[in-house]
Amino acid sequence: MRSTELREEAVRLVIEDGLNIREAGRRLSIAPSTLRYWVKASREGRKVGKPRAEIEMELVRVKRKLAHSRVVSKKVTRRESIIEAAIEVFGTKGFQAANISEIAQNAGIADGTIYKYFKSKEDLFFSIPIEKTKEFSSQLELHLEGISGALNKIKKFVWYFLYFFKTNPEYGRILMLDMRVNKGFVKTETYDFLKQSVSQAMSIITEGQKEGAIRQDIDIYIQRHLILGILEHIVSRWLLKGEKYDLLEHHQEVSRILIDGLKAEHP
Repeated sequence: MRSTELREEAVRLVIEDGLNIREAGRRLSIAPSTLRYWVKASREGRKVGKPRAEIEMELVRVKRKLAHSRVVSKKVTRRESIIEAAIEVFGTKGFQAANISEIAQNAGIADGTIYKYFKSKEDLFFSIPIEKTKEFSSQLELHLEGISGALNKIKKFVWYFLYFFKTNPEYGRILMLDMRVNKGFVKTETYDFLKQSVSQAMSIITEGQKEGAIRQDIDIYIQRHLILGILEHIVSRWLLKGEKYDLLEHHQEVSRILIDGLKAEHP
């Protein structure tokens, strides 16, 4: 089956036959994030496809998943499938409206199976960022390989942060619009894990200070909060606006503004 025929068949299964993203993707061996993109584009009347950069990233993601699947146990694989199903349900309905039965159905398992891996709906909900942050961090490291200079790495960090949430909008809604306003969030291990996971941004700033490209008089913790705060605001606004425009549209301008405030002035 040619790639165009595969896309058309995948979209048809979701839109016409009523299959959920995960089930249709499983039938045709298509990553859920890719199929979600195709379905969204089709419903909006846009040409179904991806820019070359996104296709290359998807290939990297698929290759990494295939390599990973050869060594992980069945238990870990089942846990990952539950997480993926939960992202789809929580991302669409929100925490309060979502239920375990629907998540189990999307994962193709019995309700009780979920409780072998997660204590409760809340435990499953707060486990999502841990898994997705691991994915974010590992792929960011891949993108930063071969890039020299802290300022260039900041540009790549900005691009990849926005790209990651552009291709994972359901997770974006969970983290930015639902989880962060949950009163119990700051008391969870997930919150502590997320704080530790942004060490890459701090490492880039520290590297820039050592090489003389970034000012010495700035507090790296404050700068980390500023960078992430700006990027999270951009993503949140995009989600609240219904994802109607390209999240990457102004990434170069965002990078320029951030770098202008960070770069050292040389006489």
